[in-house]
Amino acid sequence: MPSPTNLGDSLARACATPACRATPLHPARPARIVGAQGQLRGRLPRFQTPTNLSGSAVRLLVNPHRRDGYGETENAVMQAAEADTAAAEIRSWPDYAPTPLIPLPALARRMGVAALTVKHEGHRFAVGSFKALGPPYAAIQVMKAELARHGAADARTADILSGRHAGLAHSFTFTAATSGNHGRAVAWAAQRFGAMSRIYMHAGVSPGRAAAIASFGATVVRVPGTFDDALNRCLADATGDSTFVIADQPHARAPDVPRLTIHGYGVLGMELAVNAHDATHVFVGAGNGSLAAAITARLWLTLGRKRPRVVTVEPLTADGALRAATEGRPVPVPGDLATVMDGLAVGTVSPLAWPVLAGGAHAFLAIPDTAAIAGLRMAAAGDEGDPALAIGETGIAGLAGALTVLGDRALRRQLGVTANSRIVAVACEGATDPAVYRGLVGRDAEHVEPRGAAS
Repeated sequence: MPSPTNLGDSLARACATPACRATPLHPARPARIVGAQGQLRGRLPRFQTPTNLSGSAVRLLVNPHRRDGYGETENAVMQAAEADTAAAEIRSWPDYAPTPLIPLPALARRMGVAALTVKHEGHRFAVGSFKALGPPYAAIQVMKAELARHGAADARTADILSGRHAGLAHSFTFTAATSGNHGRAVAWAAQRFGAMSRIYMHAGVSPGRAAAIASFGATVVRVPGTFDDALNRCLADATGDSTFVIADQPHARAPDVPRLTIHGYGVLGMELAVNAHDATHVFVGAGNGSLAAAITARLWLTLGRKRPRVVTVEPLTADGALRAATEGRPVPVPGDLATVMDGLAVGTVSPLAWPVLAGGAHAFLAIPDTAAIAGLRMAAAGDEGDPALAIGETGIAGLAGALTVLGDRALRRQLGVTANSRIVAVACEGATDPAVYRGLVGRDAEHVEPRGAAS
C-alpha cells in the first residue's frame, strides 16, 4: 500500500512549475477524520508538498443507513421506466456518445489500487459538462408538453430539431439562474430546440462563463448579490404562459423539471453501469446532490446490491451532504460557502435528491480547496505515461476526493479500499472557464488536453 508520502511526491511533481507555485494556497484547520457516528477517528498525516496541503482538514462520514433494497422512497425520485425513457431520448440526439472512461494506470499503481479511471464529462456535447444531460432533457419534455397543449400532440424530438415547430418553439423562453454550467446547458438546449433563453447570473460569475452562455444566443442578466439573489430574480421575472424555469427548484408552470433533470443525469449512471460495472468505488461531486443521486439511483436500479460504493465529495466550506447525513435531513450550511470548487458551493442538499443518497450513498467526504487545486495540477501533469487531463475546478472534486482517500491508510480502511479496488472518479466538467483554469493550473487547457485527445 502506498504511504501518504507517495501522494505528496506525486503532488509535488504535478505542482512544480513556477506558474503553479505562484498560486497562493491557504491551509485549512487541523485535519480530523470523522467516523460513522460522528466521533473523531484520528488525524491525517502531513503531506510534504509545495502546495501547503499540510494540515488540511478532511471529514469523512461512512453512511450507517446504506441499504440494499431500492424501494418506494427511491422510486419517488427515479423510476426504472422513466430512466429508460430519458436514456432513449438523450441517446437519440445528434452527436450523443458516452463520455470517455480514461484509465490512469500509472497513478493507480502509485496509489496501490487495481484501477483508477476518470469519467470525463468535459466531452459531453458542446456544453462540456454533465449539465448537458439534465436541464436539456427537462427542457425538451416541457417543450413537448407545451406543443401538445397548443395542438401538436404528436411532436417528436426529430421534428423539433428539424424546425418543423419553429414558429411556436420560438415563442417559448427557457430561463434559469446559474453560476456557469447549468445556464450554459439551458442556453444550448434552447438554441438546439429553437426556443429563446434568459439566464441570470450573480455578480461573482466570471466574464468568461457569461460569454460562453451568450454564445448560445441567450440573454444574460447580471444580478447583484449571490446565486440565491439571481434565482429569486429569475423566479420573479418568469411571468407569462410562455416562460419556463429550468431549475432544481419546482416552479408552478413546470413542477416536474427537477425530477426530469435527475432522470436526465441518470444517463451518466447508465453509462457507468454498462462500461464500468466492475468498479468498486465511484467518487462524485455533491453540490445540491442531484448528480450524485442520479448516479446512485441508476447504479442501484441496474446492479442492485452489487453496485459500487458511491462516495460524494464536497468542499469543507459547503458540506451540505455530509451535514444532511449527520442530521438525517437536509440542513443549511452556515457561512459564505466560499470555495474554489464554485459549482459545489451549495448551501443545502436538494430535498428531492436526498432520499436516494440517504439510503444509497456509501459515504460522504469533505475536502479542502488545497486538495482540489493539487488534483487539478496532478491531472494536468499526467503521471508516467498517463494522459494529461483538463478538468475544471468543480469537476476535479471526484478525483481529488479519490486521491485524498487513496493517500491515507485510515481513510482507505474506512471505505474498504484495497489493492484490488477499481476506482472511478467522475470529472463532472472540463475546463469550462479557460481564464480560471489558467490561473489555477498555470497552463492553457487546450495545451494540457488537445481537443479530442481523450475521446
